[in-house]
Amino acid sequence: MLASSTSVSEVVVRLRQLLAALGLGECSVDATLSSITLSYWTPELPWPITTMRDVNVGQPRLERLAGTGALIDSLERGEIDLDEAYSRLRALEARPGLRRRYANLAVMLSVAGWVVFLDGWDAITIVVALLATIAALPIGSIVVRLRLPVVASTFLVAFVIAAIPNLLGAAGVPVRVGPAVVGALFIYLPGRALVSSVIDSLANAPMSAMSRGLEAIVTAGALALGMLAGSTIGEGFGLAYKPNADAQPLLMSVLAAGVAVLGLAAAWGMPRGQLLPASATAALGWFIVAVSAGGGNGPDWAAYGVAALVVGLVGVGLSVVQGAAASVYTGVAILPLVPGYALYQGMLAISQGRTEAAVRQLSEAALISISIAIGVAVGLALGQILVRISQRSIAPRRA
Repeated sequence: MLASSTSVSEVVVRLRQLLAALGLGECSVDATLSSITLSYWTPELPWPITTMRDVNVGQPRLERLAGTGALIDSLERGEIDLDEAYSRLRALEARPGLRRRYANLAVMLSVAGWVVFLDGWDAITIVVALLATIAALPIGSIVVRLRLPVVASTFLVAFVIAAIPNLLGAAGVPVRVGPAVVGALFIYLPGRALVSSVIDSLANAPMSAMSRGLEAIVTAGALALGMLAGSTIGEGFGLAYKPNADAQPLLMSVLAAGVAVLGLAAAWGMPRGQLLPASATAALGWFIVAVSAGGGNGPDWAAYGVAALVVGLVGVGLSVVQGAAASVYTGVAILPLVPGYALYQGMLAISQGRTEAAVRQLSEAALISISIAIGVAVGLALGQILVRISQRSIAPRRA
């Protein structure tokens, strides 16, 4: 769970539930971003028994996240014993992820979906965004081989993805530079880390909350700086960016959001049975924003917050129905809400010396991001409360 950027507080809660089901409710649990420590002691023992495991956090493996949640539920219900659970866990850990070529194809589908989501159907813009994505794919492995920090990979990816559309636009290719850049960068936005940070802060886990929050800030900053550096190439060739202010058709944007999330979830290894529910949840969240903000029903940040709350609630409901962790769904379903376009326009305004516009765009992006994170966290908490209430009301009837 930790390896897939799940909040530390969620990991601690699940472990305590598991230990209680095993009769080890007195066992203390401590988790950080990269380790889990269990300590057990009773008066009959001469000293505490302590075990610790390091966790390598990397790209989300949603099939592991979903499988671990289902395994814990089966163990808590007594459907399997500890030996069987351990055997299944080892098998889940040894299971290979999605083949790279299929994962890359899923990423391509996601990028095409994001471009349509942002700016409607434009074949040239979609092709340019895909070319930029293909060019950026090897950067991660190259950075690992050179033993450079991860933030260097993030910066270089953003630089390449921003540079290619700008270069082609300066060369006379009729590409919509903004949607091509942001569409290709959407898959790198730190939405999961931001939400995990807020969830941990609300769950009284300040250290992990600050660490996740810093991770989100550093990642967003590296993306923004790389985007800024790549965009200056177009500026140097005299390319003037003209944002498309026309609203996209509601049905097109909702479907595109669902397709984009479907592709990214598949690339991250989400099990097939959970792909469509996660995609539908993402489409529902964006539908709420499009209807609320487009209709002038309150400020934009409030619409994003309500949509994120609904995503959190639906995520909890799906976790109960399908037996997976709620973060399996919410981690990808919030992505259409992340204000990547506002961030891009703000950084572009900085490169053009339009300070007032930059402050306005970046402030809007920050406010919406905070609203999304709080909305998801509240939705998850509210959903879990409703689940516990329903379970308590059902238990006496069965008795």
